[in-house]
Amino acid sequence: METPVNTRVATKAVMWLVVVSVFIVLPGTLGAATPRPLVLNADGFGAVHLGARESAVYAKLSHILGRPTIPVAQTPALDLCGVGAMASWHAFSVYFNHQHLVGLSLGPGKEPSGETSRGLRLGDTLKRARSLYGTSLRTSGNNGGAWYIATNKGRIDGFLSPSGAHAQGPTSRILTIDVGNVGCPAMSP
Repeated sequence: METPVNTRVATKAVMWLVVVSVFIVLPGTLGAATPRPLVLNADGFGAVHLGARESAVYAKLSHILGRPTIPVAQTPALDLCGVGAMASWHAFSVYFNHQHLVGLSLGPGKEPSGETSRGLRLGDTLKRARSLYGTSLRTSGNNGGAWYIATNKGRIDGFLSPSGAHAQGPTSRILTIDVGNVGCPAMSP
């Protein structure tokens, strides 16, 4: 039995309505848009601040970034350094102590993307970092080359690439962006 023309037209109209609704209701889910970068500040990022409860941070990040590549795991080797557990979403790691967020580390890596509140991104040159932060940006030869910025909310820091004697030149690149406590002093900038 053949379907009446009016029914076929109505079915096609409903199908087009569903397709258009997907474009309107779910923007960016078809691969055209790139996710917004995480914006790191000296006290955390977005609604996630240092001192927040581990369960809340884990739930929020799982909602934003999906399933972690490394779920929360105890870090007994870092207990004396103020870190009791950590989790990672590709190149983004979070550090906890006594079930509270104590640090964030972005990089090295490309996923997820992130930047500081002034727009400093992984891979940017030290010259660009200086143009964004001026004299508040400092460098150090510690651990092969590091950078840091003191703000009224705390400190943002990280490592430089290449490491070694040339790590503090204008073409050196931002390798990591760290906030708070990310391990022992020998492991941190």
